[in-house]
Amino acid sequence: MGKDTISTTQLMVLVWAGVLAPAAEQLPGLLLPQAGRGAWLSVLAATPLVLAAGWLLRRAGGEVGLARGMTDRLGRTAGRGLLLLYMIWGELLLALRLRLSARRLLVLGWRDGALWFFLLGVAGMALWMGRGRLSAFARTGQLFLAALLAAAGVVLGLSLSQARLERLLPLSGPGVLSALSAALPAAGVLGWGLFAAFLADRTEKGGRGWHWGLWSVGGCLLLALAQAVILGNLGAVLAARLDNPFFALAKSVGVEGAFQRVEGIISSLWTFADLAMAGVLLFALRAMAGEFSPEGDGKRTAWAAGLLALVLAGLPIWERGTVGKWVPAGNLLLGLAVPALLALLPAPRKKR
Repeated sequence: MGKDTISTTQLMVLVWAGVLAPAAEQLPGLLLPQAGRGAWLSVLAATPLVLAAGWLLRRAGGEVGLARGMTDRLGRTAGRGLLLLYMIWGELLLALRLRLSARRLLVLGWRDGALWFFLLGVAGMALWMGRGRLSAFARTGQLFLAALLAAAGVVLGLSLSQARLERLLPLSGPGVLSALSAALPAAGVLGWGLFAAFLADRTEKGGRGWHWGLWSVGGCLLLALAQAVILGNLGAVLAARLDNPFFALAKSVGVEGAFQRVEGIISSLWTFADLAMAGVLLFALRAMAGEFSPEGDGKRTAWAAGLLALVLAGLPIWERGTVGKWVPAGNLLLGLAVPALLALLPAPRKKR
């Protein structure tokens, strides 16, 4: 069996397919109290932070991968301690992603369901993909992203005619500054994709070095456009009152004589984004666990991580307000601040 590698494009497909899940849930609602009608500008202003985080994570990993790079730069004991911190954070994000996915399916209107029923279903699918080959999962992620972009395109495209520019502009000087300052939480939401950096050493060699950067810029631009359409339709005041403005926008989408009220279909399709992010987290946890037991079985790590996340997801500890605050902050710490410190240390080199 050949080496299990993927292309840089496939890795970025997995990143952005997975990031669409937290983006739909938290944007622009998380940014509105600070940025107001300029929340779309906050997402745009987060682009340099996303690029900086990607560059720092790649630099911290060097030629040997991020997990090995940490132990090479910090030493075996300190490096494993830092890896353990990343593993704990990844496990918490995995549990949260499973719970949010199950809760979204629960509120679709199915009366005979229960949270644990959907939780077991989503966790089973994620575990089935996360214990397999990365290349197979990457091919599945390409289908996921195609379906997600098509669904989002339908919702945003049909809503575009109802958008009003006065709900976005004009922005005063203080309004622009507030929007720019909200770039940090926006980057924290996009920071869900930071764990894909642990899979960068599994990409095929010889690709363009900044190919990932083009994907990052394009993803941020599309998300900023999506926030502008949402705010142009709902306005900042109404969007701030809604739990999920994007899915609320889907409720008003319909074509006379063709289909009406497609929010159920859109919410169901967004399970693809949940599975993509859960798969990235599981494969990243497998890569990190390899530094503790190089000869260990990655499938056993996936089983252990998936079952632990399932147990954690079922606990009544996940409050929406708390999640909205500490998840972006944690992503910024581990995706930007820590890699910046690691990048100051001597770069690890691949051994013969």
